[in-house]
Amino acid sequence: MAGSPVKEEARHIKPDPGAAAGDVDIGSIPVADSLDIAENVKGEYVAQAAASRETNIERMVSKASTEELEAGVKIGIQLLENLKLPLQAALGTGETQASQWLKSIEQLQDEAKPARTVVGVVLVPTNGMRACTASATEISYNYSDDPEKLYRGEIEFISAADWFQELKTLLDDLLDGSGQVSRDCTTPDTDANLAYSKIKAVYPHLTREMIASTSPADLAEAPSIRRVLGSLKRLHATNSTELFKGLQHYVDSKEKTSGKGHVMEYWPLIKVVRIYCKADALSTGAVIVDLPGVQDSNAARAAVAESYMKSCTGLWITAAIQRAVDDKTAKNLLGDSFKRQLKYDGTYSAITFICTKTDDILESEVADSLNIEGEVVESWAKVEALRTKQREFKRKIGDLQDEKNEIDDKMEDLDTKSDQWEDLATKLREGETVYRPLENTNRKRKRSSSPRRHRKRRGSIDISSDSDGSYDSDGSDKENSQPAQELSTPLTEDEVDSELMLFKSQKKDLRKSRKALDEKISAMKKELNLIISEEKALLSEVKSVCIKGRNEYSRGAIANDFAMGIKELDQQTAIEEDETTFNPDEDVRDYDEVARSLPVFTVSARAYQKLSGRLRKDAVHIDGFPSIQDTEIPQLQEHAKKLTEGGRASSSRRFLNELSQLLNSMKLWATYDRPIGHSKKDQKADEIFLRTRLTSLKKELHAAVEDCSSSFKEALGEQLYETFDRLIPAASGSAVATATGWGAHRSLGGLFWATYKATVRRSGIFSGASGEKDFNAELFEPISKQLAGNWERTFQRRLPSALEAFAKTCKEIIKAFHDDAINGIQQNLTRNPAGLNMLNQQVRIYTVAMEAAPAALRTAITERQRNANREFTPVIQEAMQHAYDVCTAERGPGSYARMKTAMQSHVDTARHTMFAQACNTVKNDLEEMCKDVGKAMMVLVDDLFVKLEKDYLAVLIGEDTETEGGNVPWAERMLRGEMQKYLAEADSWFAGLFLFGDDDEAVSNELSPGLEAVERAESPDNTMWPSNNRMPQSEFGDADEDLITQQLEGDLGVRSPRLKWSSR
Repeated sequence: MAGSPVKEEARHIKPDPGAAAGDVDIGSIPVADSLDIAENVKGEYVAQAAASRETNIERMVSKASTEELEAGVKIGIQLLENLKLPLQAALGTGETQASQWLKSIEQLQDEAKPARTVVGVVLVPTNGMRACTASATEISYNYSDDPEKLYRGEIEFISAADWFQELKTLLDDLLDGSGQVSRDCTTPDTDANLAYSKIKAVYPHLTREMIASTSPADLAEAPSIRRVLGSLKRLHATNSTELFKGLQHYVDSKEKTSGKGHVMEYWPLIKVVRIYCKADALSTGAVIVDLPGVQDSNAARAAVAESYMKSCTGLWITAAIQRAVDDKTAKNLLGDSFKRQLKYDGTYSAITFICTKTDDILESEVADSLNIEGEVVESWAKVEALRTKQREFKRKIGDLQDEKNEIDDKMEDLDTKSDQWEDLATKLREGETVYRPLENTNRKRKRSSSPRRHRKRRGSIDISSDSDGSYDSDGSDKENSQPAQELSTPLTEDEVDSELMLFKSQKKDLRKSRKALDEKISAMKKELNLIISEEKALLSEVKSVCIKGRNEYSRGAIANDFAMGIKELDQQTAIEEDETTFNPDEDVRDYDEVARSLPVFTVSARAYQKLSGRLRKDAVHIDGFPSIQDTEIPQLQEHAKKLTEGGRASSSRRFLNELSQLLNSMKLWATYDRPIGHSKKDQKADEIFLRTRLTSLKKELHAAVEDCSSSFKEALGEQLYETFDRLIPAASGSAVATATGWGAHRSLGGLFWATYKATVRRSGIFSGASGEKDFNAELFEPISKQLAGNWERTFQRRLPSALEAFAKTCKEIIKAFHDDAINGIQQNLTRNPAGLNMLNQQVRIYTVAMEAAPAALRTAITERQRNANREFTPVIQEAMQHAYDVCTAERGPGSYARMKTAMQSHVDTARHTMFAQACNTVKNDLEEMCKDVGKAMMVLVDDLFVKLEKDYLAVLIGEDTETEGGNVPWAERMLRGEMQKYLAEADSWFAGLFLFGDDDEAVSNELSPGLEAVERAESPDNTMWPSNNRMPQSEFGDADEDLITQQLEGDLGVRSPRLKWSSR
C-alpha cells in the first residue's frame, strides 16, 4: 500500500511532541473521519444533496416571522454553548485552534442581545403650563423571575455639581435686588415662587432670613443632601400598589399629600425614574419614556430628556382629543423648532399621535358639529318616547302607591279599634260592665291621600269633604256625636264579639286589596326598569356612535394636519433655500402617503381601567364603550409591541446569518483535506491563481469602501459645508437685530423684564408662563431654518443611497470572485463536490450579510448625525455666556437698560466668529463620523476577506491558514474529528421550528430538536442534547478507534499514541 491514498495523506500526520507520558494510551486513535477515504466517498452524494439546497438556518433568515426568528436565536445560543464543550475540553491538550473558535463563538453570543426600542412620550402642554413631567420616567419590561421583585423601581439622583448649579439659578430667581427673599415667593406660578418651593422642599427647616443669608455652596454641602446626590435608590415589590407607595415617598410633594411641611422631599433632586414591570405591551423590548421638557431649569434633567429624544425609535405625541383637533396639534406640533428637529433627526415617520379622554364628550354638540344627527335622530326619538313612557309609568305607580297608603291608613285605624274592643271583651269576661267607646273627635291628621299634590303645594292643606287628611272641628259635634242612649247602654258579649268579627272581616278585605296593589306596583316597576334599561342602552349606543364618529374624524383631521404641517415646513425651507426656483405646485414628498402612514389612536384610559376591573371606588361612567376594545388601549398596546418588530427581526436575522457562516466555516475546518490525486505542479498553479485572485478581491473591496467614503464626503460638502458658507453671513447680519428684539417694547414682541432676566440666568434658555425662549437657537435660526432641508436630504437620501451602492458593489465583487475561483480550479472541485456546495452556501450567507450592512451602518450614522445637529447651539451658548453672566449680575435702578446694552454690544462683537465656530464644530464632528464609518466599512470588508480567504484556500487548495506548512498536529486533527460529529447535526436543531409555503419541503410539526435542547437546558436535569438528536460524547466509540488504529498500523507500520482529553 505504499502508494495508497491513505498512506499519502497520513504522511502529514505527526505525533504531538507536547504529549505527556501519562497521556499515551496504545489502544485506539480518535482521528478525523477524513482519513477514511472510503467512508468519505460513500457519503459524498448525501453531503452534496444536503449542501446544494438552503439549510434550515438560511430558510429561517429568509422566511421566518419575528417570533420564529427569536426562537431560532434562542436555539442558536444553546447550540453555541454546546459547541463550546469539546473546544473547551481541547484547551491545553496541544496545538489546536480551539481558542480561536471559542473566541469567535463568544463574539457571536455577545451579538445575540435583544435590541432596545425607546419610545418617547411627549405630552402637549396646556397654555401657560410648565413642564408636565418633573423628571424623565422610563418604563420597561421586568425580566426578573424573583417573586419578590415582580415590580422594580430605580431612582437616580442628580450629581452634587448639577445641584450646585441649579441652586445658583434658584437663589437668583428667589432673591431680589437687595438680597432678600422676594415678596413674589408666595405668588403662584412666579419664578420666585417656584424657586422657593424647590428650596423649601429640600431644606424645610430654612426660614426666609436663613435662605437670604446662605450660599449655593453651603446648601449643596449639607450632609443630608450629600448622601443623596449622585446615588441610585432601588425598590422592589410584589404588586404595583406597594411599588407606587415606595416611589411616592420620593417623587411626590409631602406638603401636598400629607400636610407635613417639615420633612425633606426628594423630587427636586431626581434625575430619572425607572420602572420595571410585567406589562405585556413591553414584553417585546419597548421602553416607554415619559419625557419632561428639554428646557428644564435643571441642566441634568434637560440633558436626560435630550438624550432620550436623540435615541428614540418612536415618538408618541399625546393630547386630549378636544385640543388635538381644535388646536390643530398635529399641524402645529409643539412649535416650529420641534418640527424642525424632527426634520433634522429624520423621525417624522416615527411619530404616533394619541388622543386621550375620548370619554369626555357632549353627544348633541358632537352630533351637530360632525353632521351625524341622521345616525342618531331615530335613537333620540326613541329615548324621548321612552322618557314620556317613564313619566306615565311613574305617575301610575304613584297613584297606586296612594291607594296603597289609603288602605294602610284604614288598616291602622281598624287595628286601633280592634285593640279597644279586645280590651272591652276582656273586661266583660272579668264581670265588668262595659260601654261602647266614644269616637275620637280630635283624631290626628292621617297621611295625605295625595302626597304628590302636597309636594307640589308645600304647606297647603287639602280640605275637601272626602279627604282623610281633614281635621275634626269642635263645631261638628252634632254630626259626629252618637245618641246618648246608645252610649249609656251596656254592651253584651254577643255585641262585642260581633264587632270584633266585623273588624276582622274588614281587615281581611283590605289585605287582599293591598296584595293586589303590590302585585300591580311590582309589575309596573319591572316594566319601568326595562324602559329605563332600554333608555340607557339607547343613550350608550348614541354615545358610542358619537365617540366613534369623533374618533374617526379626529384620525383623518390629525393625519391631514400632520401632513400639511410637514408640507408647510418643506415649502418654507424651499423658499428660504432659493426663492427664485420655488414652485408651490411641486411636492417634495407624497403628503397623502404621509397622512395615510401616520398612526393615530383615540383612547380612554379611564374606561379601559374600569372595564378591566379597576377604579372600583370611583364613579367612572363607561357608557359608549361596549367592550374593552372600544377604548383602543389594547390596540395601542399591540402597536407598542409591533414597534420593536423591525429591530428584533433585523438583529435576529443578523445573528442567525452569522451563526450559519460560523458553522460552515467550522465544517470546512473540521473536514479539511488536501486535494487527492492532484500533482504538486497543478496544486502550486492553483494556489498562485487563487492567491492572485484573493489579492485582487481585497483591493476591489477596499476600493468599494473608498468610493463610498468619497460619496459621503461629496454629499456633505455639496449639501452642508457649502450651505454653511452661504448662511453664516446671513446669521451674522441679523444677530444684532435679533438681540435688540428681545428688549423691545412688549407691543413689538419684546420680553417682560423678568422673563429677560430669567432667560439670561439660565444661559439663554427658559420656559415660563409666556412660553419657551431660547436666545441661542434664535440667533442661529437663520442657519438652522435653511439648513434643515439639506440636512434631511443628506442623511435620509444621499448617504443611505451611497451605502446601498456600496453593499451592491460588494455583493457583485464577491459573486465575481466566487465564479472566477470556481472556474479557475474546476478540476479540483470535481473531486470535492461537497466543498463546492459549502462554498455556495457561504457565498449566499456573505451576500445576506452585505445586504444587512447598510442598515447597521445607517444606525451608527443616525446616532452620530443626531449628536452633531445638536452641537450648533451649545457653541453659540458658550460664545454668549459672558453676556449672560454680565446681565445676570446687574442689579438696582436702570439694570434692565444696562442688560440690554450689554447684550447688544456683546452680540455685535461675537457675531463675527460664533456662527463660523458653530458650523466648524459640526463640520469636524461630521468629518470624524465619515472617518469612523469608513473604518467600520473597512473592518467589515477585511473581516469578510479573511473568512473568504480561509474558506476558499481550505476547499480549493487544501491549505489551512492557521497551521504552519499545512501540517496538522495530532491534537488538532483529533479535535476536528470530534467537532465533525457535532457540526453534522447542528442544522437539524432548527428543523421543524416553523412551516414553509406549499412549494417547500414539508416539515414536521413535532417539537424542534433545538427547542427540545433549550427546554432540557432550562430543566432541572440539564441534559444538553435532544433525545432524538443527541450530539456525540466527547470520546469516540471503541469500534471506531480500533478500526482507525488498524488502518494506521497496517498502512504505516507504526504504533500510534492516543491523546486523552483533559476533563473540564
